[in-house]
Parts: sequence; structure tokens; C-alpha cells
Amino acid sequence: MSTDKTFGVPWLEEMLARNANTAYLRHYGSPRSLGEFCERVPLAGYEQLMPWLARITDGEKDVLFAGAPVAYERTGGSSAGARLIPYSHEGLLDFQRNLCPWIAHLLKKYAIRGKVYFAISPAMRAPELINGLPVGMPDAAYLGNEMGNWLARHSAISPDIAQERNLERWREKTIQALCKADDLEFISVWSPTFLLRLLEEIPNPPKCWPRLKLLSCWHDAASRPHAQRLARLLPHAHLQPKGLLSTEAVISVPDIDDRTIPAQYGFIEFLSEQQTLELAENVSVGASYEVVTTTASGLYRYRTGDIVRIDDRRSDGLPVLSFLGRGSLCCDLVGEKLDEVFVARCLALLATDTLLVPDVQHPGYVLLCERTLTSRDVNAVEARLCANPQYAYARAIGQLAPLRTLWHPRPQALVERILLEHGKRPGALKATALRTEEFWLPSFEAQSPPIFLRKSDV
Repeated sequence: MSTDKTFGVPWLEEMLARNANTAYLRHYGSPRSLGEFCERVPLAGYEQLMPWLARITDGEKDVLFAGAPVAYERTGGSSAGARLIPYSHEGLLDFQRNLCPWIAHLLKKYAIRGKVYFAISPAMRAPELINGLPVGMPDAAYLGNEMGNWLARHSAISPDIAQERNLERWREKTIQALCKADDLEFISVWSPTFLLRLLEEIPNPPKCWPRLKLLSCWHDAASRPHAQRLARLLPHAHLQPKGLLSTEAVISVPDIDDRTIPAQYGFIEFLSEQQTLELAENVSVGASYEVVTTTASGLYRYRTGDIVRIDDRRSDGLPVLSFLGRGSLCCDLVGEKLDEVFVARCLALLATDTLLVPDVQHPGYVLLCERTLTSRDVNAVEARLCANPQYAYARAIGQLAPLRTLWHPRPQALVERILLEHGKRPGALKATALRTEEFWLPSFEAQSPPIFLRKSDV
């Protein structure tokens, strides 16, 4: 990238030319330039793309991108509880082009010669095929053959553990392998709570891993206190905050000074609170924006729901980003991405005044309700929440605590009162099924009798 051009425009124009004959871009006049693209192609969320995605899963080619998918992945975050994301050949290559240079730089900078641990998850989902393609890929697929093979040779954990379907056996095998890896030098996980759960059964990690040099994990938003705890548990290792990456796209990657900057392969716009769109060179330091991304896998001007703050600008003009969290009605403690529309559907079966709030201190969720819930009620709500695959996975491996309930006579009334006390206009208030800020649970605990019900207690 150079400072005399709009960031990402060469990539954008090349991608538009390659996909000009796809059904989606033809629908908008097959734009070829930045100006045409911004003028003709609207912002979109997953729900707007669902009809086009259905054509792809029905076997049609040249719908969102040239040709057919090479892979699929499922993730959480939609009102249906799960999203199906197809990858084009070029889209998967962009993941590799964005991630491999970052990893290669770390290996060189920290002279990594021993073992590495790149989090390997158990096979929690039943095998699924779409048009002969498996849904889900191993992590190495996002890194390409060269980097994937290097990691396999240096991994402290056998790659075969990814095929383990029994959670307890996966956990036991992982911990046993890590305890034996006294030459472990590099740990890379996404959510810090993932590693914290493993460390609960590894006595004296600094003594177990005396050569550990580097730890990479999420460090922003709700992950911050957990990353800080990891840093205290592993004080001899440098902690590098990870960039912003999702199933849909790589948004940012760390630079050589651990500052997260926009990924080179892809096109990013920034939606302000005033609903105006800014390009990377026009964003204001100190301001917050929602990320809008365009990928080679057919996500055009896609609203990710991720909110970032512009912390600084490098000497070459690139903005330095920090992740603030999901949109105001989406909660993401450990990667589960519960959005308000989905939560409302999960709670609808209770037919009473309810509200879901996060418990940041003990990662999980508390269901506030005006009546005492039965064990059947709690199980039913938990089962509905598990329609989100990230939530189900986080619950299964213990990153999220079981759903709890807290009785309050009028949850929404208390919300309204607190919002009014904080200066919100009465006409702007509306009841929601999900409140995402961490102060809500302490506010309700101060007003309610301490009567908690854990799913495991019923």
C-alpha cells in the first residue's frame, strides 16, 4: 500500500474485474471503479445476502464470486443463530496472504525454533457436506501449505487431535501434550479464556514452559481482563494482541510494533455513528466506527457489526485500530456473537418479562425474569441459545458458564429507570431482549434478592 492512493483500491478494482460477470455484481451494473462501486452497491448484512447464498448452496456458479466455492464454514451472529459462509479460491488465498506474513515475522523476530501451540479445537460438529464440500476447515487451510506444514512439524499437539469428538478426551490429550512440551516457545489462541481453561490443570506454567517467548491472543474489549490474567500467569512471555479476524474476513493484523492495522488483502470502509461512510485515509483519530468489509469471497460492503476505534495513524498514513466490541445489541464475551434478534427468539417461549445480560466476571449469561423459572424453562432457553454454534462450542468446552437466572419483578422497568437516570430520552427507549454492557448485572444484583439458579443445580 502507498500513501498516494486510497488504501485497498488496487485490490478492489482487480477483484471487481474478476467478478464482473457474477449475478450479484451484474445486478448492480458490474462496477469496475471505486466510485462506481460506492455509488451502486449498497451496504448489506447477512440477511440481505441469504437469497444469493441459497443459490450457491443449490449448486449455481458465478453468483457472488466467479466459479464455485472451494470451502464452507459456519459461524454465529445472525438472527437464525448460525451463518453459512462460502469461500472462493481467491478469498481463501487472501486469508493466507494476510496471515502468513504476520506469523512469519513473529517466527523470525522471536527466533522461534522449538515447539508451538496453535489452538486445535475438538470436532464438536457432526460432519456436513454441501455439494460434496465439507463444512469447516482445519486451521492450516487458512495458512496455506508452506506455513501449515511448518506448524505441523513444530506443533506441541498432534494435528490428529482435531478429529477427537469426545470433549474430555480432547482436553486430557491436549493437557498431557502441553505438559510434556518443555521446549514450547510460542502459543497462539484466539480467546484468552480458551487458554485459561487449560491452564487450570497445568501446575506452574512458567516452570513447565521455561522457553516460552510469545503469547498471541485477543486483548481488546471483553477479552482484556482475561488477557491481562494470562499475562500475569505467563510473565516471561511477550503478549501480542491479535488483530480483528472473523470467519468472514481478516480486518486487521498486528504490525512489527504490535499495532493492529487494516489488512492489505481486502477493502475496508468505516461507518460512523452518523451513518456516513469513510475510507481508511479519512477516518478521525479517536473516533469509533463500524467495520464494513468487501472480500474476494463475495461479501460486498458487508456490515460486520464490529466496532473499532481509531487510536493513531502511522507515518505511512495507515490507521491503527482497536476493537471495541460488537454493535450495541450484540454481545461477544468469548467469540459467541449473540445478537438481539436471535436472543429475542430464544426468549420468546417464556412469554414473560425477560432480559439476557452478560456476566463479565464469570463469563456467561444471566437471564433476568419476572417469574421463577423451572428447570425445563432454563434448559429450553439454553438449547435455543445453542443454535448459535459459537455459543454451543464455548459452553461445551467451558469458556462460558451455564445459563443462570435471577428473579426481578420488572426487569424492563428497571432498565428504563436506569437509562432515564443516565439522560436517555423517554421517547427513545424501547424494550430489548439483550443488554450488552457489563454494568447491567451488578445493577440488577443490587436490586434483586440473591436468588440464582444454575442449570446444573436443577
